Amino acid sequence: MTLPCDFFLKKMQNVSWGALAVSGCMIVYFVFLGIASYSPSMIPENSYGFYQAIVGNLSEKYQYVENKLTIGEDPWDKCVLPKYDVWDEEVMPYVNPNKNPLKNCDTSFVPFTALQNSSWKIVNTNKNLECRARCHTRKSDRRNHIGEWMRTPGPVDCEFLEAACSENNQDVYGYLHSQVIPKPPIEKPTIDISSLMQFDVFVILLDSLSYSQGRRALPRTLSYFTNHMDGVIFPYVNKVGENSRPNGIPIWFGKSLEKIDKTLLDEKVIPPDWPHKYFCKTYKDNETSLFSEFHDYGYRTLLAEDWADGTMNWPNCVGFENPPIDHFMRPFQNAYERKNHGTSLTQKHLNGKLCRETHHTLLDYMGQFTKAYPDQRKFGWVWAIDLGHNTENGFAHADKDFHNYLIKHRKALDESFVFILGDHGLRFGDVRKTFVGSLDVNNPFTALSIPKVLRKTTKILEIMTENAKQIQSHYDTRATILDIMKYQSANSFSETMPREIPGEKGSSYIRKQPSTPRNCRNMPVPLQYCICQFKKSKLPRNTTTAESIGKALATAVNTQIAEANFTKMCIKMEWEKTTSLLAYDDKFKGATLYSVTAVMKEPSNAEFKGNVKIMNGEIKVLGMVERSNKYGKTADCMKSEHHRPYCYCADQNSDGKKKTKTSG
Repeated sequence: MTLPCDFFLKKMQNVSWGALAVSGCMIVYFVFLGIASYSPSMIPENSYGFYQAIVGNLSEKYQYVENKLTIGEDPWDKCVLPKYDVWDEEVMPYVNPNKNPLKNCDTSFVPFTALQNSSWKIVNTNKNLECRARCHTRKSDRRNHIGEWMRTPGPVDCEFLEAACSENNQDVYGYLHSQVIPKPPIEKPTIDISSLMQFDVFVILLDSLSYSQGRRALPRTLSYFTNHMDGVIFPYVNKVGENSRPNGIPIWFGKSLEKIDKTLLDEKVIPPDWPHKYFCKTYKDNETSLFSEFHDYGYRTLLAEDWADGTMNWPNCVGFENPPIDHFMRPFQNAYERKNHGTSLTQKHLNGKLCRETHHTLLDYMGQFTKAYPDQRKFGWVWAIDLGHNTENGFAHADKDFHNYLIKHRKALDESFVFILGDHGLRFGDVRKTFVGSLDVNNPFTALSIPKVLRKTTKILEIMTENAKQIQSHYDTRATILDIMKYQSANSFSETMPREIPGEKGSSYIRKQPSTPRNCRNMPVPLQYCICQFKKSKLPRNTTTAESIGKALATAVNTQIAEANFTKMCIKMEWEKTTSLLAYDDKFKGATLYSVTAVMKEPSNAEFKGNVKIMNGEIKVLGMVERSNKYGKTADCMKSEHHRPYCYCADQNSDGKKKTKTSG
């Protein structure tokens, strides 16, 4: 009788040991795969899991560092950074990674025309089509020079070309093409660059992208960025202004646009570097910007925004008269958005039906810029506004586009400094009522990849990793860009010790930062945006105190309107209810500090959030009051950007149509 074991051994003699080895490896692989799939402890937390960051009133499950103060120690002298999951259950009802506005787009569409090597042509084979094209060039930030229609394909000398085709005298096609026409090398830069070690610098800024939102919405992009490009993500970056402009201008110019109210700390109010009137009514051509400085250092420059008003102009500011930028995409946006600039079909072709959105055009232009100057240094800045400005779920479907861009241009980007930034987090919507959403608004995404040649020959990656554990701000991002441009480049990027840059408010990420404690007291961050954690207690919302604090918030809003002489234009805000009231557990110079959210009476239904202190019975609102719900077109009568969130226009029919509150 043959025993089962004997039978098995005989069979084994006919099996090659190579096959056994392969089979064994496969078994081990699947065992470990199963363990990894079900064991959170094996997932690297610094990749996509827990987020050790920011502010607010934390429940016990979010506590990371216990905030204990010694006797006499001021709570503002510390910055406690909490820990939470970016996929926290509270935020999940608002997250839809499958939302895709291009889901039903026409994937078979191919443009009828093409622009290549400064020549346009018709590529559609339909003999009944009659196509034409015309150039758009900049006349001002808000108006283009529009060329005559060209009926015969051939050479063009412009970077932005509008093409249209008709059939039976009816337009059936409208399209905007872009190209970068290279300029000759800058023979004698203002700065002597002969001894500098220079690299290209590229910035991709996604409007309203917070740290946690980036983690949730851009997994492919960030996986490639952190793994292949060795990018470092900075989880604790603090915004320095409410919306886009007061966060962008500090990076571009190093200037603040909002005051920093430090009366809570018995310190003076720090006024903005540029008051609203100066910023808005004076051309900025003579102010030093990153674009002008890079040009002085021999770089070619690019700025591309997918909004015709953009950071410098909205809603009625003059911006640049003659932009210090070699390649400025504004004529493209003017042709797409402004009345009497593009045909009706041209101004619809990026609505997604043709599988093309505005961010595609920005990446196309940046890619063209990268290829146009293989032998010249480049500084390019893309600011994508449309994707995520109004929604939690605007970025996920575009993840593949940014991922593909990084791969397509990997050779150039591997030899460059590459920033992926947000300006602030999502400012509107019910997600802001969640713990994660309330943190996101003040915590813009920030990540940096350095050139491949520097990753192993310098200590920069090690230093950046340490700096990423501390609170940072947009001023530190600016200092990093200046360090790349001016200081590290003069020393082959070998410096490690801190450097104070004259006239600047930040410290570079690519060198050690000063030993001064990093907190919102020492940094140029308005306290109402501070992402450091303070222990708070929830208070009842139907008390006399809650009502008094809510009314104080309404008074502060009305004072802003009155001081600017807009009372005839805007209705008076009246408190209706306090929806949230939190008290800081620690006393501040004997005062009690509160964080409050209050809703105003109809018709505005405005929701405002602010910080208030009470001392000896006196209520004082600290810093700026923030609008936390959408105001849409209800403030269209107001041309002052600063005052729009505080205004509900008395005349809601000034344009003959009923205004809505859905698009602000």
